[in-house]
Amino acid sequence: MKYPGIEQLQRISTRWLQTGRNFIYPPRCSLCGMEAVCTGVNCGTQIEEIVPALARVCQRCGAPVGPHLDSSGGCTDCRGEKFRFAKAVALGKYEGPLQEFILNLKQNHGAYLGGGLANLLFYRNREFFESLEADLIVPVPLHWTSRLRRSHNPASIIAEALSHRLQAKYSGNILAKRKKTPPQTSLTPQNRRTNLRDAFHVRRPGRVKDLRILLVDDVMTTGSTANAASRALLQAGASEINVAVIARAPRI
Repeated sequence: MKYPGIEQLQRISTRWLQTGRNFIYPPRCSLCGMEAVCTGVNCGTQIEEIVPALARVCQRCGAPVGPHLDSSGGCTDCRGEKFRFAKAVALGKYEGPLQEFILNLKQNHGAYLGGGLANLLFYRNREFFESLEADLIVPVPLHWTSRLRRSHNPASIIAEALSHRLQAKYSGNILAKRKKTPPQTSLTPQNRRTNLRDAFHVRRPGRVKDLRILLVDDVMTTGSTANAASRALLQAGASEINVAVIARAPRI
C-alpha cells in the first residue's frame, strides 16, 4: 500500500483547514461584501451601481463611445494609432468607485481585490474572452525596481485569475520590463509613445511562438504601454495579441 507523501498531506490538511475556516467565517466578496466568492454574477445590482457596465465601446481599443459612432475601424481616441494588438476590452471607466478599487489594488494591502475585479471583468465580457481562444495569459510587467516597493504586481493577480476562468496557461515572467521609465501619467500623449520604446523584452521567445496571447493590465489610457508590450511579444513570434484591462482612463 502506497502512503501519501509529506507534500500531499500538507496540501490535504491545508484544504481541510480552509474548508473549516469558510464554514465558521463564510468568505465575503472583496467588492460587494456578500457572503459568496465573487463570480461577477453573485454581486448583482450592488456591483452594477458602483461599477456601471459600459454601454458602447470601441471595438478596437475598448474606450467608451457614443451611441451613433461606428467604431469598427477605431474611435476618435485610437483611429490615428498604429496599435500592434488586435482588440482591447475593459470592465469600466477609470472613475468613481472603480478608480478607488484600482488605487487600493496597487497598494501592498490591496492584493485581495484583484481576483474579484478579474472575475467581474470575465463575466461581463465572457463571449469576447471565449472567442479569443487565447493560448497564454501574460501580465504587463513592472520594472524590478518597482517590485522592491510593492508586494505584488496588480496586473499579475488579474491575469492569473483570468487564466483560471479561461483554462489557459499563465506566465508571469516570460515578458520583462528591462528599462525603468517615468510614470506614463506624468507625460504627454506624444511622449508616452517614445517613453516605452524598447522597454519590454521576451525572455524565452520560443515559448510564445505562434501563440494567441491575452495581455493583461489594470488601467489603459492611451494604449502606449499595451502597444509596446504587444510589439515585443509579436517580435518574439506570437501570432496575435489582445488586451484586457480593468479600467479605461480618459486621454489627457
